[in-house]
Amino acid sequence: MTSLATTDLADFLRLPDTVQNEVRNWEKLLATIQPPIMLALRGVATQLGVSYECAREKYYAWRRARKDDATSAWRVLINHAKAPARRSLDPLFLEWWCKLCQENSRSHLAAYREFVRRFRRGDDIPGIPHGTNRSKLPRGMTYENLMRHKPTKFETRAARIGRSAAADFRPKVLTDRKGLEVGRRRMWDDMWHDFKVSYVGQRAPRRLIQLHGHDLASACQFIRGMKPMIEDPETGGKLYFKNDEVLFLMAAAYTEFGYHPDGTIEMMEHGTTTVREEIERKLFDLTKGKITFDRGGIEGAAAFAGQYAGRSKGNFRFKASLESLGNLIHNETANLLAFPGQTGSNSRLNLPEELAGRERHAITLELALLALPPELRVKLRLPFLECNEAMRLVNEVMERINRRTEHELQGWIECGHVTTDLILPVGDGTSVISQERYLSLDTAQRAAIDAIASPAVRKLSPREVFDAGRKRLIRFRSEQIAFLLKDVQGGECTVGDDHLITIQNQEVSPSPIHYEAHTRPAGTKFRYVVNPFTPGVIYLFDARGAWMGTEQEWGRTAHDDIEGLHAQMGRAAHIEKQLLAPLAARGREITQQRLADSQNNIAVLEAHANPPLTPAEKEVAAIRKKYGAGSGAGDDLLDALCSHKQPKDKQT
Repeated sequence: MTSLATTDLADFLRLPDTVQNEVRNWEKLLATIQPPIMLALRGVATQLGVSYECAREKYYAWRRARKDDATSAWRVLINHAKAPARRSLDPLFLEWWCKLCQENSRSHLAAYREFVRRFRRGDDIPGIPHGTNRSKLPRGMTYENLMRHKPTKFETRAARIGRSAAADFRPKVLTDRKGLEVGRRRMWDDMWHDFKVSYVGQRAPRRLIQLHGHDLASACQFIRGMKPMIEDPETGGKLYFKNDEVLFLMAAAYTEFGYHPDGTIEMMEHGTTTVREEIERKLFDLTKGKITFDRGGIEGAAAFAGQYAGRSKGNFRFKASLESLGNLIHNETANLLAFPGQTGSNSRLNLPEELAGRERHAITLELALLALPPELRVKLRLPFLECNEAMRLVNEVMERINRRTEHELQGWIECGHVTTDLILPVGDGTSVISQERYLSLDTAQRAAIDAIASPAVRKLSPREVFDAGRKRLIRFRSEQIAFLLKDVQGGECTVGDDHLITIQNQEVSPSPIHYEAHTRPAGTKFRYVVNPFTPGVIYLFDARGAWMGTEQEWGRTAHDDIEGLHAQMGRAAHIEKQLLAPLAARGREITQQRLADSQNNIAVLEAHANPPLTPAEKEVAAIRKKYGAGSGAGDDLLDALCSHKQPKDKQT
């Protein structure tokens, strides 16, 4: 087709495939027509399945077009029934129509009715010529046709709601975890669980809320903390997480896991889950710039000049991985039996109607508990989970999610997060040996397994990836944590006469917590800070703010934990020995005098039991020692000594 080689190919490609093929066939056949023309056209009509009249009309139109412009002659061969020519409306009118739609914040149909009213009223409308008959709408201005020219979804959403909502209809920044190491980027956020729990001291069930850290490379929620959203007894308002609690959770992560030696970026939001700028500077200084912070951009700017700016808020897409995990957690904790008291994801749309009755029933039962003996209270089944039990179950669910191997996490295979397990037949079932365990076996054991095992490739779980990568992380020392927490509001404590520090802090524990302090004088006062997420350590400061060190928790041991009791007893005996050491040092002179007296008394008693020998007895003892008992010479000397005679043979 020579004409298509020199014409605008883009116009040809915009035709449907069937029309393109028809045009090609027409040009191919028409180019071969030779006299007699009539006979040739009948042959073309037969081959293309059209009438002779249609073939003749196409042929002569094509010949005329070739004389005018050979490069566009193919256009007369288009079957417009299959590819109708587009009749475009005036661009000025279309722009005015989109503006009218933008001015109506709910319905395009309402905008169309406004257009009809203005048209019939004779208003000046851009793109519609003056003198146009206003009794009938011009062709192409029906509602159905104008809806083909309505504003885009992006424009509609931006005009009616705002730029943040319109972001769903624009290209987004796509990220890839390939090459990202564990601990390099971590996200911090809070979430409300979609069920309520009962909590001691609260008049009604409360939502369970959670803070957590999420490692982006492994998709593992490596640390979390939960508490009920309690009611403030003074104001009656609801108490959420505080900035210090976010700091406490991060400090727990630095204590248990640490930060990456090549640098860690802590990704946070602008609202609840954030830390003060002062803490950011401290972390930067403590790690020589290895820990930095990143926050998503602020959304809420106006979509166009005449629109007011919206409420400033963070970009939730900044932490899309974390939001996706949160949705999975909600789905896994939506079991009505395991997690009763569901609130629904949106109380305005899907709040369960039975929740109100469940709450009334719970309040009634709590009143009844006050009148029941303890042995009956434990038998009652409350309609809501107790807070600590709920937190235990959520931790189980979260770890099950962390250990899942069936997932579609982005870039997982590209990162090499796969392993090969060995499946062994065992009876009627199978047993799985991990690659790590297989490599730890000796050569003979491996050979035996190879003979019967079947390899199975699988994806690693987020927990496996995180645990493997956390070995590179650098954990904080106790003085670094103390520097991080020293300005946090804590409390005052005193070393007791039992050489323990006892604190009573409801934000840390509902029961008193004891810390050993046998190296500190009784009665010494300190200001303390205890991280509620790592309550096993207390950080002590003096009145001037100087750090005085840390102490470990002196915990309680269960009665049936025999091994634990023995260990605690040994620990107590060791501390007792240390406490006695100064006493022994101060009583050293008394001890030495008592030792001297004891040695003197022993000598006196031995002298009384064994009186001194006479000269003769001493001589006899000397002879016995020299010659030995029973010897002939010795016996003669003893006989002579005893008879007071001189021996006959002096030489002997």
